[in-house]
Amino acid sequence: MKPLRRVAQVLETEGMLPRGRYGRTSRAALALTLVAASAVTTALLPAWVDGAIYAVLLSGVTFVALLCGPGVGLIAVGLAALFCGLGPVPALAGASPWAVALFVVLGLIDVAAITFLLRSNARTRAAVVRAEELVEHLQVSEARFRGLLEGAPDAIIIADAAGGIVLLNAEAERLFGYDRAELLGQNIGMLMPERFRLRHAGRIERYLESPATRRMGDGNDMFGRRKDGSEFPIETNLSPLASHGEMLVTAVVRDLSARKEIHERQSLLVRELNHRVKNALASVQSIVVQTLRTASSPEAFSAAFTARIAALSQSHDVLTRNDWSGALVEDIVREQINPYGATDQAFEIRGPRVTLGPNRSVTLGMVIGELATNAAKFGALSNGGALAVDWDVESDVAGRRLRLTWREQSLAPVSPPLRTGFGSRLIHRSVAAGLRGTAELDYRPTGLVATLAFPLLAGES
Repeated sequence: MKPLRRVAQVLETEGMLPRGRYGRTSRAALALTLVAASAVTTALLPAWVDGAIYAVLLSGVTFVALLCGPGVGLIAVGLAALFCGLGPVPALAGASPWAVALFVVLGLIDVAAITFLLRSNARTRAAVVRAEELVEHLQVSEARFRGLLEGAPDAIIIADAAGGIVLLNAEAERLFGYDRAELLGQNIGMLMPERFRLRHAGRIERYLESPATRRMGDGNDMFGRRKDGSEFPIETNLSPLASHGEMLVTAVVRDLSARKEIHERQSLLVRELNHRVKNALASVQSIVVQTLRTASSPEAFSAAFTARIAALSQSHDVLTRNDWSGALVEDIVREQINPYGATDQAFEIRGPRVTLGPNRSVTLGMVIGELATNAAKFGALSNGGALAVDWDVESDVAGRRLRLTWREQSLAPVSPPLRTGFGSRLIHRSVAAGLRGTAELDYRPTGLVATLAFPLLAGES
């Protein structure tokens, strides 16, 4: 049944019949019909058509071999030869044995040719199908490669051995500011400052002598150049790429501007931290020495020293919350008063929003802390009195100045101190040296009134 099924398979392959629509019985009937058609045509030919009968039979053999395969074709040749030799129809009466033999030879040649053509056609079709599959796989692979290339977070540039750019991704366009068409075919040296091009060419030559995955540059010796002429630090990872016998170089370029900026900021912060630690230790040392000079007993020293260290710590807390970028005057004042148990009913704070730099914030915090300590021991905060702190910004020909007033309203009469203690000296020295201003302390019977005045520096507002 295989030769018979071949009929329907060929017709289906050639598009003459729908695929898979006919069963074995129908295919066998179709093959038999094709073979019988040639014999019937032969029998109906008139006797006067000399030699035409062989042409019809040969055509029938060709047709059957083409549709049913070589096996059925050989059977058709044998049947046709027998048909000619017996001569059952008038047109074949007295047929020459040489004519029959020639017909058989031609029929065999015809079947052999058809067999060769069918096998060649099958191989060709298989090759075409394979080629289509390969093309499809290549298209999928290319789409994946393009997706990876365009989706990469770093700039990727592929250049030939001479440095000509053959491929790049969207990040490379964005990083260097060029359109893709402007870079393709150009030398990769155009993407770096001119002073580095000669050195880069030498590096590429050495790299091509022993190509391997390698990193070049760390932000200190390699720079990229944008279309607008601006430069930026880069590092490049090189890797070889063989393509059709040609050596290509893939360069993955990374912008190190942000990393370098972070490194510089870290270095600055470390230097600033060292500076502030030294200042803090110097302040602590000064507080220890001065407190020892004025303390009448170890207990007095402990209380005064603890209060002053707390004031210094609280000033640092305010700056820490603001990343040491500065602090608001209001935050400085509140931070120093709150530890002494003052409430919103015991004091009021008012003034415009003014931010001081880090060092000046620490200085003002120490001064306010000293005033608060004195008020808690001897002034308004020791007997349930009231406290008001207000400030304003004044402008004159010398520039902008901040004037802060500390007013205590004590419930008991207040007497001025008999001598100038370390606290008063600390206030005057701190305002003069740290704030470049003046401090006035007025001990009234109703309580202390302290007035601090100092200029605002550029950037303080």
